[in-house]
Amino acid sequence: MVFQLNPTETVIMELFWEKGTWLSGADVWKYFNTSIKKSERSTVNTFLARMAEKGLLVKEKRKYKYAYTREELETKKAEEVLTTMYDGSLSKFLAALGGSKKVSREEMDELKNYLEQL
Repeated sequence: MVFQLNPTETVIMELFWEKGTWLSGADVWKYFNTSIKKSERSTVNTFLARMAEKGLLVKEKRKYKYAYTREELETKKAEEVLTTMYDGSLSKFLAALGGSKKVSREEMDELKNYLEQL
């Protein structure tokens, strides 16, 4: 799944969101080596290139920036799960999510209000 991030991709996205600006591969590499763990420059560049290929980062010359805000990415993840695992069906997803758990009247009212607003 494109929008499900591995731990390294998550760290990279968090860095971009925190900085909110264009960063070079060298910037990300320096961050890893001073704050996370010693990493080869080529390893960091490979991650950045793959994340750009997946559409998670935008590349301009030698710099990168996030393609989605944190909130937008969370929405993309949810859409991807819904589409790939539940045939795009919200009702199938909710049935699987609820399982054998009883839904409270309050939760039902919240869901009803939400669906009415769609």
